[in-house]
Amino acid sequence: GGGSLDLAQANRLLSARESNVHRAAPSDYKPTEAEMSEVRHLINRFDSLLYRAVSSLPLSSPSPVPVTSPPPPVKLTTAPGRLSRPLNNGLGWKPPMGYSTWNDCGSTPNSSWVRRTADYLLSSGLAELGWRQVNVDEGWMLGRGASPPHQPIEDRELFPEGMGALGVWLHGRGLGYGLYSSRGSKQCDRPEYRARCLHTPPNPASDCAGSLGHFKVDGEWIAAQGADYFKFDSCGAPDWSRSTAFGQYAEMRDVLNSTGRAIFFSLCGWQWWYAPPDPSRQYLGGGSLGNSFRVYKDGKDWAALSQAVNVMAVVGRWSRPGGWADPDLLIGPWCGIDRDQNFCGQTDLQARTQFSLWAIFPAPLLLSQNLLAWSDYAKETYSNREVIALNQQSHFVAPASRVAGSNLSYPCSAADVDGGCSNVWARPLSDVAFVLVFVNNAPQAANVACDHTCFGAAFARAAELGMGRGGEAIAATTARSSRLGVRDLWSHSDLPQTLSPPFHLEVSVAGAGGCRLLRISPLS
Repeated sequence: GGGSLDLAQANRLLSARESNVHRAAPSDYKPTEAEMSEVRHLINRFDSLLYRAVSSLPLSSPSPVPVTSPPPPVKLTTAPGRLSRPLNNGLGWKPPMGYSTWNDCGSTPNSSWVRRTADYLLSSGLAELGWRQVNVDEGWMLGRGASPPHQPIEDRELFPEGMGALGVWLHGRGLGYGLYSSRGSKQCDRPEYRARCLHTPPNPASDCAGSLGHFKVDGEWIAAQGADYFKFDSCGAPDWSRSTAFGQYAEMRDVLNSTGRAIFFSLCGWQWWYAPPDPSRQYLGGGSLGNSFRVYKDGKDWAALSQAVNVMAVVGRWSRPGGWADPDLLIGPWCGIDRDQNFCGQTDLQARTQFSLWAIFPAPLLLSQNLLAWSDYAKETYSNREVIALNQQSHFVAPASRVAGSNLSYPCSAADVDGGCSNVWARPLSDVAFVLVFVNNAPQAANVACDHTCFGAAFARAAELGMGRGGEAIAATTARSSRLGVRDLWSHSDLPQTLSPPFHLEVSVAGAGGCRLLRISPLS
């Protein structure tokens, strides 16, 4: 009705929606595809309206509490009330950095390509900068065996050595190793994948097998291959209720913990509602299920990624060490093998803006693009030590927040009075400074400003979420300072102007998804 609501009310509305969806038809009724399409449309419309209402929640809603040391690993077991148990596996102290095959290879990854990309991470110096995780996404699994326990079968044409041997090879070079599956009956398979995967029992007749009904077998098998990282998707899920999703992810979380191997658990559920806690369900929030939790659908271009940025403006507050809100992968100018290149990709300028925002959120940094075809500009983008340092802080103060502008749209009109063409984001840092990202989605270059109200929001956010010499110190020191210095982290230069109260900073930003990334700190 256009009013505001609190988190408990939002959770009750979602529960009512799920209950009504489940009892809307007799259990033996089989709806047509047209009917299911209409149901999905109505559910998406409801979720969209609820999301917009939740976006107005005050900043006093449950927020992450900064910590100063990694949590100790705890061995968890499957048990009633598992949603009240934290993940707490001692991993994800910083967001992961590395490479994923998905937007590069689609459903057709192969050992040769993965090895060549890994070699490039090492030879280019990227691994030394932190880009060390190598994740094989969908497509490595041919199906599962006919005899119990129905273990996964690798595609030996694409990975002749087997997945365990590939892990040994990567580990021998000091790199991490990740694998993939989905919580549903099938994977997010593309046509060519469906044509080669197994369709004999117990595999699906027309799709490629997911993990549904085989969580324990698959989790233990993944651990046995030496995986350090496991992405668990949501394709083929039995339904889209939160109860089912939370329960399945908690089950796989507990399986992974029971293996005795430390595995970063990447929950890929594509919904914003994984992030906030739900006390009525004893649900502690996304960080209790996974070390990262996807909060939006695949970002195939800058238009979709702009929407992911909007979602992070709402749910980013629930990011913390050990459990990071994940707005999706870092994509390049095109998508590789087995992907529609006219439908997927972004400009180099937009890729730099994405990297700037993902760095300050902070979010997982996983390159999902053809690194072997990089331009010098792309290599310069992802080799920027100053930007990487924003993401990989040793002392976490607080996540970023949007302090000017409203929901981005792309393409947008420069006459948009609602602020959909520009944003300013702020994040307090751990050394009495903060960083601002100015974003411009208008077609042409434009001036984007952070006025005294914008600066005030940045200071207030630092004081609200910060601790110790972090956020509180930043807010207090900066508020008292008569002068602030400005450093451009892409040009690696200190700007000549200094800022004095009442603070106001206006900068020219390139259009069509351009950005400026500026570090603000008190001058002595």
